[in-house]
Amino acid sequence: MTRKYASFTKEFKLEALRMAESTELSIAQLARNLGIRRNMIYKWRAEMAKNKDKPFKRTASSGNSSQQGDNMTDLIAENKRLKKALKLAQMEAEILKKAEAYFNGEKS
Repeated sequence: MTRKYASFTKEFKLEALRMAESTELSIAQLARNLGIRRNMIYKWRAEMAKNKDKPFKRTASSGNSSQQGDNMTDLIAENKRLKKALKLAQMEAEILKKAEAYFNGEKS
């Protein structure tokens, strides 16, 4: 049985560090939101400070990141769900407009 390691792109790591600096969220909450372990942000921050010229030598390329693939699948599912919810909300708004016009027309 082999252990499967998650790999992250350099861009993902840099963005996570930028978010850790700029947001008011705690590191633990940010890590939960990103779907990573809390200590990874601390390790990436230490590596960035240690190797300012070339940080993150062992990173995934943009095409073969397993974490990125999982995130894309989640994003696609979320996008489908949101499109469906938007369509439903638009239909409800249209029905309400028609009902308003009907009742305003009857009162006149």
